[in-house]
Amino acid sequence: MIELRADFAPALLDPLEEWFNELTRCPWGLTQATPGAPYQLIGYFDDSAAARAAWAGLHAAFPSLPPPRETVLDDRDWREAYKAHLRPWSAHDLHWVPVWLEHEYVLPPNHIRLLFDAGLAFGTGDHPTTRLMALRLLDFRAARGPAAFAAARVIDAGCGSGILAISAALLGCRHVFAFDRDPEAVTVSLENLAANRLAAGAVTFAQAGLEEALRNGPTPPKPADLLLANIQADVLNLHADDLAAAVAPGGTLALSGILAAEVNDVRAGFEPVLDKLWGFDVPDDLAEFGDSRVLGDWCDLVFTRGES
Repeated sequence: MIELRADFAPALLDPLEEWFNELTRCPWGLTQATPGAPYQLIGYFDDSAAARAAWAGLHAAFPSLPPPRETVLDDRDWREAYKAHLRPWSAHDLHWVPVWLEHEYVLPPNHIRLLFDAGLAFGTGDHPTTRLMALRLLDFRAARGPAAFAAARVIDAGCGSGILAISAALLGCRHVFAFDRDPEAVTVSLENLAANRLAAGAVTFAQAGLEEALRNGPTPPKPADLLLANIQADVLNLHADDLAAAVAPGGTLALSGILAAEVNDVRAGFEPVLDKLWGFDVPDDLAEFGDSRVLGDWCDLVFTRGES
């Protein structure tokens, strides 16, 4: 196994993520050890020839990337390097725990544990955008109460490894639909569902893009009481109509995958859509449009639809 690793400038973060999201199978990952630390590009490949070919293609698209450091990993090194990027995390009574720590992690009484492995899918739960969406899911459960949350409809758009959708099911929601256009994401999501000893029907997973899943599919989902869309800013704006139309009256639209510097662009993209489809009362100051939280360089943006 060959590892390529390179530091890169923060300005490349969003373009690289956009590029990688276009790949059906992506050998690259982006990481930041702690807020303020350098961003790193990491890729894993079967051999040097595959690594060189992948780097040539990536460098052609992003010529400002510095030359990567190449490391040969044996199987044990690879497993340990992979595990180093997946760490336990918790919020309120929900704990996300890598599957290999199942018997080591001490779960507080009456708390809920989600076991996960990301495989080759995007979405480990460790990224700030996923954490922001998990907090919104927990907020939604607290606001609705156990009975109403159990009956609510939750959609996870761009589900990655299924973290958010499976969290909803473990928290008691009985109507969860999740989709991703990457077939590997659906495979890993189903494996994570089984790892948590949930029935196959606890979450309905589908391989589909946004438009196909929310509008043009053979059985489009019913409007969501909570729609979680952790994608990226330009894709959110491109599909603003489909996302807004998929939220039921009284429901919540939670958006993430947004760099803090981009949030006003997303506000501007959703303003005419929510005005048209929801009759949303848009404030004069666009910065007050929607509820937003910031975590590191990333943020979310949440809108709640009126009951009528």
